[in-house]
Amino acid sequence: MHTTFIVNFIGTASPSTIKRLSAITHENGGKWLISKVNFIDHQVAGVIKVDLPEDNQDVVKNAFKNTEALVCQFTDADASLHDKEEIFSLRVDSNDRAGIVNEITQVLDGQGISILDMDCHRVFLAGGGGVSSSLFTAELALKLPAELAVEDVTRELESLSEDTRVVVEA
Repeated sequence: MHTTFIVNFIGTASPSTIKRLSAITHENGGKWLISKVNFIDHQVAGVIKVDLPEDNQDVVKNAFKNTEALVCQFTDADASLHDKEEIFSLRVDSNDRAGIVNEITQVLDGQGISILDMDCHRVFLAGGGGVSSSLFTAELALKLPAELAVEDVTRELESLSEDTRVVVEA
């Protein structure tokens, strides 16, 4: 019997530390379904969805917990999502404004949507006559609750402002 959990961690580590944790997971019959690990200097923040035989979960969890200088938290994975491999990619385009990232994350969080990745860009446009503006683009990777359709998410995000457009990318 398999189990799936999510491990969140922060602290001090190197890429070789993460490679070691991945190897321990693999050696115990597990795999990382989704992983997002970010380094800034030697500081690391990560979130990993792990699937492995139930009998081996303590070994893998202990490997994370016992890694010096990492603080870890474990959560059982939500089984009520769409097909576990289904990830929706959206692009949100809008005129830039204060608080737009907060607005987007509140809409998604309010519907129980998991944000796997969010990459935001702002492009400054200098127009004629001294008029200037900037455009905002967010690329999102999302997991939706089973009862939610991606079209409903698109409509809700587009309702944030008249100029917001959402494209579902294949």
